[in-house]
Amino acid sequence: MTQDAQTSIYDELYIVGDVDRVIFMSEDTRFHVLRVNVSKTNTRFKEDAIVTGHFHDIQETESYRFTGKVTQHARFGEQFSASEFKKEIPNTSHGLVQYFSSDKFPGIGTKSAEKIVDALGLDALSKIAKDDNALNEVRGLTKAKKLQIMETVRSSNVADEAYLLMIKLNIEPSKRSKIIDTYKGDTLNILQNHPYQLVSDIFGIGFKKADQIALNAGIEPDDPERLVAGVMFTLNDEITSIGHTYILHDELAEKTLERLNTSGMYFRTDDVRVAVEQLALHKKLIITDDRVTLPNIYYSEHKASEKVSQLLAHNHDEINIDDAKAVINGIENTLAIDYNDNQRAAILNALTEKVSIITGGPGTGKTTIVKGIITLYQEIFEYEDYDSYKPKNYPIKLVAPTGRASKRMADTSGIEASTIHRLIGWGQDTAVDDIIDNEIEAELIIIDEMSMVDTWLFYQFMQNVMPHTKLVFVGDSAQLPSVGPGTVFKDLIGSGTIRTTILDTVYRQGEGSSIVKLAYDIDKGVPMNISDKFKDRLFIPAGTDQIAEVVDTVVSKAVDKGYDMRDIQVLAPIYRGPAGINILNQLLQKILNPHAEDKTELQFGDKIFRTGDKVIQLINRTEDNIFNGDSGIIDGIYFKDTDDVEKDTLVVDYDNTKIAYERSDLTELSHAYCTSIHKAQGSEYPIVIMPIVSSYYHMLMKNIIYTGITRAKESLILCGDANAFYGGIKREGIPRNTMLQEFLKKYCKVYDKNPEDLPDYLTEEMVESMTVDPMIGMEGVTPYEFV
Repeated sequence: MTQDAQTSIYDELYIVGDVDRVIFMSEDTRFHVLRVNVSKTNTRFKEDAIVTGHFHDIQETESYRFTGKVTQHARFGEQFSASEFKKEIPNTSHGLVQYFSSDKFPGIGTKSAEKIVDALGLDALSKIAKDDNALNEVRGLTKAKKLQIMETVRSSNVADEAYLLMIKLNIEPSKRSKIIDTYKGDTLNILQNHPYQLVSDIFGIGFKKADQIALNAGIEPDDPERLVAGVMFTLNDEITSIGHTYILHDELAEKTLERLNTSGMYFRTDDVRVAVEQLALHKKLIITDDRVTLPNIYYSEHKASEKVSQLLAHNHDEINIDDAKAVINGIENTLAIDYNDNQRAAILNALTEKVSIITGGPGTGKTTIVKGIITLYQEIFEYEDYDSYKPKNYPIKLVAPTGRASKRMADTSGIEASTIHRLIGWGQDTAVDDIIDNEIEAELIIIDEMSMVDTWLFYQFMQNVMPHTKLVFVGDSAQLPSVGPGTVFKDLIGSGTIRTTILDTVYRQGEGSSIVKLAYDIDKGVPMNISDKFKDRLFIPAGTDQIAEVVDTVVSKAVDKGYDMRDIQVLAPIYRGPAGINILNQLLQKILNPHAEDKTELQFGDKIFRTGDKVIQLINRTEDNIFNGDSGIIDGIYFKDTDDVEKDTLVVDYDNTKIAYERSDLTELSHAYCTSIHKAQGSEYPIVIMPIVSSYYHMLMKNIIYTGITRAKESLILCGDANAFYGGIKREGIPRNTMLQEFLKKYCKVYDKNPEDLPDYLTEEMVESMTVDPMIGMEGVTPYEFV
């Protein structure tokens, strides 16, 4: 039996020592890696130790007592994992002088520190914490310095007391530091009296955890504050998790009571109704026609609809249709294309209507039409060449919800495109309820991938559109709806208030056969056999535990044939498990970017970032024009100990835009060899590999599978369980409650011939009559060659 094992029988393991260096700290989770000079311990660490843990306030050179366990890291060896820590209060005059003259007390030098210790003795800290006048005994201290010292000592004591309370309340270490950082001196008050506030303020603490903390802190199960918190959390959960923009009153009551009455009958339906009415009086929520919603969501749908109405009602210049048609004929000659009637109608609508919609599935010519619209405007209105304008002043603006989609617009159109966030000035510091006031000067704005736009973003965009501007919304409403609440694109079409062009013929080379046919069959519920073999599509049967092996084989053979990480994208709907995104990323990194002597590596948590890695940005970084979902390649990794940099730095190349990340920023990045289908929306890849297994059940729905397969431009390889696939394409998911369509009908004129329901993009006859070879550009290459 080892020394540590013997000791742990009688006493918990501990290390006491000065922090020599903070090797790493996550600003988000407060996870630290420390080098500690050991002064006392009951472990094997006798001189120094690497100590890890979640700490709210660690200062280099100060002494702490850490309790926890010895662990073995696969790469960095033996470490001490601390579950608790406590500052060691100096118990000598010399120690106290060092403490008071440390960086913790700015402006207090050694002489002032000596005066404090001489006047107050070894219990100086205790006296300062308890007595407002204790420092009056110290000569030479200004009033400001006395106040600063007293506040520092007391805030430190409060933090320690709060930390001990959180241990007692069973709050996990990773959350303790975040709570103290958020509430500071008010932490004890929040924990003891208002613990439900943690739900809205601390990421990762849901109602169940906050409820447990509240009950442990002594709050009664029938406390009115618990009821209010339950109502608000349930409403927020329905909006953020499911995507509703409202919930019916009775349903809200039922779900709230399910959440609160788990161990007894503490509340009834009438109690919830009273609580909802009180919350409405205080403008925390809105009740309308027995529907309950949040104010920002309600006003987003309401005000956006009003703005659409104002645009439609605004007078605009009359256009000579014959001249426009003549220009379109010229465009056809220039671009060597032949628009059909629907495509011509879409281009003309963009010119003659204040707001118009273009909708269609993959390969139906949406990109070609956008190019036609841009050219038509340039010729009709005699805009100068794009290069003669500053991009921000160009009369035509192209935007999309993601950076990847906007880049694709720019590449295909030849003019600059941006994200909607960037166009309206939505920055990293923009709060959820901020109203952005940044009028967009443009004659025409074309918005692509509209199915990804949520209610709040749509409102923020519409509020900044000028009255004279024309809008064209482009998208495929059979795809996944927005991550945020609402179904904006479907509601715009379904309202019948905006002139809509339905594209119903497939043109795009490479998607004219089985991939598009499969998408059509899924969308329309047409029977199919997923095991049928096609040149551009393959299904490989596999169990959940075999997915990694199948992906390994397929990707390895693709690499042998000359494909690289930019060509191949694996898509999965969940992160955990043997067929989840996390495991597949680890596997794919070994294949596509293996360890090598000439590649630099940086360990961050359980991830190894390596030069040449394909990575994805997880949050908007507006100041750098990089957004959630953008992917790039790690261009370099630099360390402060060996390179000429102040901090460890990782540089990512996003299509020739290089962005630097410090260690504290790396929570924003993840590997992108395998991504979620949501993250891939708005992107296309030559080869897509999609595992579909029964363990994905709760995420397998028709629009998720449809969106995933339509990311494939040339080859689609499905692997997994055919029954899981068939079950998934039959599940529609939970329909979202929205009010946007109603508001649009209320404020806008409904076109007589506009569809009330979503359009059929393709008829079966059209799909069956497709003759375009899907393998153009891939002669002699099929998915079977990757197996």
